Amino acid sequence: MREWSTSQKEAATFNSKEMNATFNAVSMKELKRTSNVKVAHTAWNILQTVHEGPNAVKINKLQLLATKFESIRMFEDDCFDEFYAKLNDIVNSAYNFGEIYDQPKIVRKILRSLIGDFRPKVTAIIESKDVDSIPIDELVGSL
Repeated sequence: MREWSTSQKEAATFNSKEMNATFNAVSMKELKRTSNVKVAHTAWNILQTVHEGPNAVKINKLQLLATKFESIRMFEDDCFDEFYAKLNDIVNSAYNFGEIYDQPKIVRKILRSLIGDFRPKVTAIIESKDVDSIPIDELVGSL
């Protein structure tokens, strides 16, 4: 029987650690899906496909989220917190699929999507501050 090289021992050690971490982090149902896998990367790919779907599904979900992001508007019967929660849900879901909306884009989206009652505040914010540098927390706090 042949001895393992140092690099093979290191790779086996890293794989064992990764498999251990994966098995400890997943539910029993997910453990059953990956328990017969010997390579950590393969287990990861299985879990990724189960949770995100194949690449085509992921792209479709991202397109759907982009459409939702562009079309979301605050309605007259919405309070600001409800509108912001919906928008934040879209942004977080997109982030989970690898799409990152930068803060200025989100700030501009909020300012354009508010109902008429907010127009005086929106105008004051736009005229007094650089919209591209306003942190979202500060904008939400002022609205």
